[in-house]
Amino acid sequence: MGKYTEMVDLTGKTVVVTGGLSGAGRLIAEVLIDAGADMILTYNRSAGAADTMKNEHPGSSISCFRLDQSDISSIEGFAGALADEGITIDCLVNNAGIYPACRIDDITPEGWDAMMDTNTRGVFFLCKALKPLMLKPASIINISSINATNPARALAHYGASKAAVEMVTRSLAQVYGDSGIRVNCIAPGLIYKEGQDEYIPGWADSYKERSPLHRLVQAEEIGKTCLFLASDLSSAITGQTITVDCGIMLAPCFYNEC
Repeated sequence: MGKYTEMVDLTGKTVVVTGGLSGAGRLIAEVLIDAGADMILTYNRSAGAADTMKNEHPGSSISCFRLDQSDISSIEGFAGALADEGITIDCLVNNAGIYPACRIDDITPEGWDAMMDTNTRGVFFLCKALKPLMLKPASIINISSINATNPARALAHYGASKAAVEMVTRSLAQVYGDSGIRVNCIAPGLIYKEGQDEYIPGWADSYKERSPLHRLVQAEEIGKTCLFLASDLSSAITGQTITVDCGIMLAPCFYNEC
């Protein structure tokens, strides 16, 4: 029995986590595995991580499929493969996405389209494609970002794609409730990863200074929020965005407040 089954037991439940073999998605998946869920993980470029994940969790049910979320035919192929195997789904975590920092003057039409195709269009059409396989009740969890509401100079296209995901979440929640499917969103703040300052120097220190908890978000904390939204503990919650940011959105406008 894993440590999370003491809080929430997902034994017998099937959960899909897109991008679940690398980055934050891997740690989200590990929380859900530890809660007893049967996992379906997708990857685009990290096929080699599949065996590692399975070896690290002996006795767990883990299946891995390639999915290019920017490609509608890949989405349809993934849904078809699950249907052919007779798989039904209790929870879908739309974690996969891209996050290239780029100043506004340098954003190209191609870069904008790639962001929207993966982060927004892919989420919407994956929800549509997997809806027929979802049980009643079921839960869809879309991963957004604090940049959906708080702009960053190097993330205009990323923030726009995540703002759209939050509206997609509310729209699907309004319609899918008729089918017993709850749809919610998690908006993480800056998630800790090795080599954080190599990506954009100074981001981590600035974040820790301004957030009330004075630290970055741990990917496992996003996983624990997914665990809550996947379970009956959140049975009356739909169409909502839960911010998990160590309080950065509370950062004061002025440094020298009384």
